[in-house]
Amino acid sequence: MPITRDAHSITLTLGEFSSTRIALKGATVYSYVQSGTERLFTSSLSSIETSDPAAIRGGVPICWPIFGPPPEGNELYEKLKQHGFARTSVWEFVEEESVCEGEQGVKALFKLEPNSSISSLFALPFSLHYTVRLLPSSLSLSLVVSSPSTAIAPLPFQSLLHAYFRLPPSVLPAQTEVTPLENVSYLDKVQGNKEEFVERRKKVVVEGPKGEVDRVYLRAPDRLRIGYQGEKGSVEVRKKNLADVVLWNPGPEKAQTIKDMEPQGCERYICLEPGQTSSWVNLEPGQSWTGSMEVSWNDNDDNSQ
Repeated sequence: MPITRDAHSITLTLGEFSSTRIALKGATVYSYVQSGTERLFTSSLSSIETSDPAAIRGGVPICWPIFGPPPEGNELYEKLKQHGFARTSVWEFVEEESVCEGEQGVKALFKLEPNSSISSLFALPFSLHYTVRLLPSSLSLSLVVSSPSTAIAPLPFQSLLHAYFRLPPSVLPAQTEVTPLENVSYLDKVQGNKEEFVERRKKVVVEGPKGEVDRVYLRAPDRLRIGYQGEKGSVEVRKKNLADVVLWNPGPEKAQTIKDMEPQGCERYICLEPGQTSSWVNLEPGQSWTGSMEVSWNDNDDNSQ
């Protein structure tokens, strides 16, 4: 069956060697198998069960309506935890709009709207629709945010797709390169996240103090590539209507403070996260906004050049 479900997740299958799994908690894509190989990292110490209140550590959590901690002095967000509530809320699987599109792929739709728990944290009305498409050679993720026509105030928000890309077994984060980010302005959160810098490297190596990298590249290109030093293979990330991209790995020292990170887990992934973080989207009543990304892998791509 191309679409199956259990108590905690939905599984999409296309052919013998391609599948993706989406947890109802957070509508988090926590597995993507392409050509028989797992492409995402999800910590073995993290739970997909809806009864577990913690966000899933890995896959592609959805950060909404804020990225990072709540902005200071803003009553609308003061009750929210880091990255908002979308990644910890239980989403509705919209079965009637989730279909197999034949050889073209399989799609699943998820919906989140205010409930009593959300309304106690966030006062504004909204509607989120999230479409996961398993395609023959890629994975497509699309978030639609709507402000109902009955709303009496604009809906301001940030949004980010917090993607954890699994590295090949022989590759460490410091052997990973992201392009093209040359001449792009960025904020370095390891250094305090206040001053803007300009990236001067043609290839950005994922390495920082004690291994930690945490940068927000502002108005980044919509097509990005992850390559590996001394190893074939690459990931292509194509984003749309998400201005920025976050590059993150906690490094081994900080990773030890993350309680749901498996031992040496930080050595197995890098996060490259398309998002709308440097500016806020403001939806007037009746308006909608869509942000999306599509990712694909090429195991034979030559990184020697």
